[in-house]
Amino acid sequence: MKLDDIKPAHCYARAQLLLAELDLVRDEMGRTRDGRPAPEISNAAPREVYFEAIAAWHKVNRFAAEVGARVPRPAPATPLLREIKPGHVLQLIDAVLAHLGDVKQRLEIKDTVKESAIEASRQPSDVLMTLIRVNRELSRVLERPFTPSDVYRTVALASAYASRVGTATEPAPFERKKKPADCYQKLQQCLEIVGAAITKKGETALSERSTATDINPTDVYDLANLVLGEVAFLHSLVPNAQPLHAFEPGGEGHRLPSHVFQLARTLEAQLSSIR
Repeated sequence: MKLDDIKPAHCYARAQLLLAELDLVRDEMGRTRDGRPAPEISNAAPREVYFEAIAAWHKVNRFAAEVGARVPRPAPATPLLREIKPGHVLQLIDAVLAHLGDVKQRLEIKDTVKESAIEASRQPSDVLMTLIRVNRELSRVLERPFTPSDVYRTVALASAYASRVGTATEPAPFERKKKPADCYQKLQQCLEIVGAAITKKGETALSERSTATDINPTDVYDLANLVLGEVAFLHSLVPNAQPLHAFEPGGEGHRLPSHVFQLARTLEAQLSSIR
């Protein structure tokens, strides 16, 4: 099937297959399912689904390395943000499935799952919610889950993009004893602000509402990837926006949730300054 012929329904069926295959692996490892409800998503576009799939790619890479199943599998070529299509999403889901297949082989899991029939009515929001569940289940099987330090690096990149399209903003004050739930809530506000800025430029942006409890750093990491994708997309919509450079300092080092919260507050101020 050609790239342009792939629809969200194809991505949904493949994402459901990925989730079912992941269930086999999780059960083999003796881990319990994440029973929390998925966030309510509406108006998602392929680009937002793509960035959620990127989070899954990073997690399955770590997972494969942990069980000794990692083989050289380069990620699919990254498309331009303004040209992301369901076909690009499907390529990335397939790449995650390939890594999971390596894990199954390493763990000698013989069971397989058949892909469901195509449901033509499925939309990008359905794919995104499925990939959120995939990311939660991947977090359940990791021996070394994603930490506030991983989140910080992602938010730092989003802040670097925002600095190119907003006004100069002083770092927010540091507040001690913040929890992952505080960071999640602040990033939800960032997602809402950047979504409004994207809408002003004539593009669509998703709406996200989560009722999840017991927020952990991996949940914050997943949301941070969505925020990063939206800020990078907004950057691509601004004429003559200054580019980012690979040699710029990033958010390295050990970080606490309070550091993530401080940076998320700074990002919120940066995004609020965009006109």
